[in-house]
Amino acid sequence: MPQWDLSAVERGFGEAAVNPAAWKKALETTVSTTHSHGAVLLPVKGGVLRTLPFTDSMSGAFDSFVRDGWHLRDERNRGVPLMQRSGVVDDLDIFSPETIASHPYYQEFLAPHGLRWFAGVGIFFDDDIWCLSIQRTIDQGPFSAAEKNELAKLSRSLGTGAATARILGEATTAGALEAFAASSTAAVLVDRYGKIFEANASAEQLLSGEIRLKNGKLVHDPEVSFPGLDRALARILNQPEAGLHFPVPLPRKERGPLLAYPSRLQRAVSNAFADCQAIIILVDPDARKNPTETTLRSVYKLSGAEARLAILLSTGESLDTVAERLNISKETSRTQLKSIFAKLGVHRQAELVAVLSTLLNGII
Repeated sequence: MPQWDLSAVERGFGEAAVNPAAWKKALETTVSTTHSHGAVLLPVKGGVLRTLPFTDSMSGAFDSFVRDGWHLRDERNRGVPLMQRSGVVDDLDIFSPETIASHPYYQEFLAPHGLRWFAGVGIFFDDDIWCLSIQRTIDQGPFSAAEKNELAKLSRSLGTGAATARILGEATTAGALEAFAASSTAAVLVDRYGKIFEANASAEQLLSGEIRLKNGKLVHDPEVSFPGLDRALARILNQPEAGLHFPVPLPRKERGPLLAYPSRLQRAVSNAFADCQAIIILVDPDARKNPTETTLRSVYKLSGAEARLAILLSTGESLDTVAERLNISKETSRTQLKSIFAKLGVHRQAELVAVLSTLLNGII
């Protein structure tokens, strides 16, 4: 029998459930305890992968897994039904040694990284399924039957930590919606599949007309989605460094476009099991007034030039367009924007719009 102290792994997952910054440490503990090479947490149902936690030892392999599309042809998914029944699955449950020796997934993807064997530990809570994928190298060899029995026991205990993380994630995102609601700012939450799953009251009111929320998507007559918004969401969900600094216009027939500002919700994203991965702030330029230069200079101590730049940005125009209108260089506009962000305590144009919206609604 393996001499493993799996209670250390359980404690690690419990700590990560309440402190998302501890996920990598929990996975490192899993790797050292099971004498393996690396580990990664994977949602069986797919969705956003770039923000998932994994050990440093898996960095190169995981980058190839996503970049080269191996996640779309992951042959180990064949073992999910067995993992659901027994709590754990490995390569030899899915393929014969002969198949492994010639299969592209093993020879073209895993072998260049020195990998060959894995044990997938099922994590089950609510209606969701995750896999704690523990990786071993070619030289380390496959997991033994005794080791798999121990991992099956671990599967039964990890669901509690995952459920706790999910609940805390819900509390975080609910707090974000409430913060925007306090300023009458319309906002909707987006899950790891790019679907909108919750909207605050201001958003529900704004989306009761020509543009509506249906089946997790913003649509307009006759139930056509907005490709530009879909592309923007895909970009910020799948590229951790991506952040939109300009709005996505959602055209309307009889009025000007509704402006959508997608952005990552960083505190929720750091929680591996959180539903929410992004937030979209919605602004109707036809229904709001712009702040005055005097107000911005008084409240936020902006200079006159900074106030004029902020006013135009709050209407949804891009930084380059605003710079041209103000007859200033791009470099000057970027310097002024950096100063505006620092004085308002924000990092993106979407957040700037939300803060100025708060000002307009009398909260400040």
